[in-house]
Amino acid sequence: MSPRRYRPPALYMKAPFLQGVLDGMAESVKIIDRHFRLVYANSTSRENLGMDLNEIRGRSCHEMFYGFKEKCFFCNMAKVFDQGRSATTYCTIAVKGANRDFEVSVFPVKGAGGLVDYAVEVVRDITPLSKGGALPQNAGKISSRDKRFALVFENMAQWAEDEWPVLLEGEKGTGKKSFAQALHQRSRRAAGPFRVFQCVDNASGQGCDGLFGEGGAWEKSKGGTLYLDGICHLGEANQKKLSEKLSQPAGADSPRVVAATTLDVLALVHQETLRLDLYNRFSARVLRLPPLRERKQDLPFLAQHFIETYKVLTGSPAEKLGPEAMVQLMTYAWPGNIRELETHIERACLLATGSQIEKLDLPIEAPKREKLDDLLDLTEKTYLVDTLTRARGVLAETTKLSGLSLKTLQRKMKKHGLKAEDFRNLP
Repeated sequence: MSPRRYRPPALYMKAPFLQGVLDGMAESVKIIDRHFRLVYANSTSRENLGMDLNEIRGRSCHEMFYGFKEKCFFCNMAKVFDQGRSATTYCTIAVKGANRDFEVSVFPVKGAGGLVDYAVEVVRDITPLSKGGALPQNAGKISSRDKRFALVFENMAQWAEDEWPVLLEGEKGTGKKSFAQALHQRSRRAAGPFRVFQCVDNASGQGCDGLFGEGGAWEKSKGGTLYLDGICHLGEANQKKLSEKLSQPAGADSPRVVAATTLDVLALVHQETLRLDLYNRFSARVLRLPPLRERKQDLPFLAQHFIETYKVLTGSPAEKLGPEAMVQLMTYAWPGNIRELETHIERACLLATGSQIEKLDLPIEAPKREKLDDLLDLTEKTYLVDTLTRARGVLAETTKLSGLSLKTLQRKMKKHGLKAEDFRNLP
């Protein structure tokens, strides 16, 4: 079937003025069909590729423009086609050896039957504007607008360009596997397999068959990425063999290794649980993923993301968190991190009967308190969170609502670990 059949007729035959407008835009503009095939690319897009429209039309967008064999890690196309609503995401991509920040906006184009037949993607370079600020960035299932998480996206953009082994450290539910999957998709190995090996299942004994034997995880991951979950549980023989394997550069006959642990890596080395020579193979690419309690600015953003996801999946009327539910969200410690947050929001969407998720829909257990001072501290923190939320993090407005002086407010915020920027850009 000729790729020309996928172009929107109105754009080329009935609206030459519109085509002229799109070709005059500095942003990269593309029109894509439901199968992610290109039907149009404006002059900026064509110049970036050095190809004319006839060469581009009918080819997959992710392969032509981003070099991915599968859908892009930041792609919102499927969501736009399914829900019929526009979507915007942000990402960091290495361009000519330097990291650039991009805003990717996707808009639905409905046909005569009311179905979304096409989507328009507009890509804008916002590097001079972003400066690692409060813009949410996405990589696969990982999303964040917290400045403390910016290093994760920066490292991902850089490490996708090489094939050195990577070691991830982080609590359960912080997104270690999601990071590994996103890194795999952005690398030149994206067309190869992504295999997960649970090291805890191979903890007993010193055999290497499950990992290095015939038909083992190493062999099945050739040309792709091998994710070693819980590397601290590997037996001595496996650690030694892995260290020997990683001493050689990753090639077509071997996988790139991304390992993960929930424990402190250096402590594991000092305790001799993790071999020093094996740690040295990873030492140039060790990354700690911060827990959710250290990313308070992400809580409202991630909660809203999960609400939008499960609203569609469950048919819930919920649109956002109510004020009391927001206080619960911001004062809870989230020991289970993003995984726990997603579970609670899914349940809240099922329980919600209105457009707002209320306190009773989000039954998070507060930590037990035995002392009066602890109870008073929790009450004070809850009040400050509620007031800062209503003031959207503006301290002048917060002082008016609370009746506190600016100096007293700042002292109490410091006491409870609250920061004004965590309450800005709330949904």
